[in-house]
Amino acid sequence: MTKEELIDRINDIEWEDFEAKEAKSELPKNIWETVSAFANTSGGWIVLGVKQNGKKFEISGVDNAEKLEQDFLGTLRSQKFNEPVDAKSMLYHIDGHRFFWMDLVEIPGRSVREA
Repeated sequence: MTKEELIDRINDIEWEDFEAKEAKSELPKNIWETVSAFANTSGGWIVLGVKQNGKKFEISGVDNAEKLEQDFLGTLRSQKFNEPVDAKSMLYHIDGHRFFWMDLVEIPGRSVREA
């Protein structure tokens, strides 16, 4: 996904394979439900550092993006889920705000759930 495609998605309604979450200084507690849902379907994108304002989204940014990214990827590799979950991440800077997206891949033929 390019930066322009990401901005277009942020400014559109939430799609089935795209979820934006505000995460200023820590991972949202409900992020793991989203990870499980995406891994059990056709995958999807989670964007952290974006908040919803009505039907529009605005970039709010994250503090210490590298730590949030490490926490997220580290948890995916831990015993949090019964199956390993793979994700790629990309950090963006727009209008002075830092945010990042994770591309979660589908795990075909397996049921992923929190352990």
